[in-house]
Amino acid sequence: MSSKSSGAALGGKTADVSDWVLAYGEERIPYEVRSKAGRTGKVAIHVEQDGSVIVDAPEGTDAQRIREAVGKRAGWIYRNVREARERFTHVLPRSYVSGEQVHYLGRRHVLKVIPVAKPERSVRLYRGTMEVRTENTDPQAIRGRLRGWYKVRAQTYLKTRLSAVSEALPWIETSPPFHLIETDKRWGSCSTDGTVRLTPFLIKAPRECIDYVVLHELVHHAEHNHSPRFYTLLDRHMPRWQEYKRRLDGMAEVLLNE
Repeated sequence: MSSKSSGAALGGKTADVSDWVLAYGEERIPYEVRSKAGRTGKVAIHVEQDGSVIVDAPEGTDAQRIREAVGKRAGWIYRNVREARERFTHVLPRSYVSGEQVHYLGRRHVLKVIPVAKPERSVRLYRGTMEVRTENTDPQAIRGRLRGWYKVRAQTYLKTRLSAVSEALPWIETSPPFHLIETDKRWGSCSTDGTVRLTPFLIKAPRECIDYVVLHELVHHAEHNHSPRFYTLLDRHMPRWQEYKRRLDGMAEVLLNE
């Protein structure tokens, strides 16, 4: 399981979070280092959908080795961070009022807020609309009701897909433990104990994109790093995964706009 703290014990030294900054031209890009017990191999670098940078390193990795790994991929990091920032720049904050669009399993629905007495409140999909019936029409209250609805639906649907995709993979004997994670930075993760964690916001994405994320995390059961073998397994079990990934990445700024 990944760890996160104010300092990371690396190579016998403790590096403060403020030390983790990539200088690229005039840009200063902070990144988070996660020291993973049981992780082997190379330092892995990820740029999340919101432009944040995560570095996963084996426990005990020397801080200088981490900085060198980040430095070698500075151009790639900068381009991906810039692209993520540009995507989110054009997305307006949600107002949570009638007429806005919301997403569920890749389809768009029109939000309809209906004032009702407290005993009658509910959230439901109905004829192309997402009806939120509630006594409290404050935007933040509507936001909370929607998030709760997504979480309930995600718990059931994502668990079902995890089980279905697992059955097709020869290295998976039983469907692994599953938890939802309240984050808007990444679609999912797989911890060293095999637990798959997915964000409830994934329930907004098209079904094939959801299956891609599920498969991605399950392939980590066979290959912990993003090695050539990792991508070979992705190709074998989902030949169009790159198409689904591009589609999902292109929708990230909308689906994660909460």
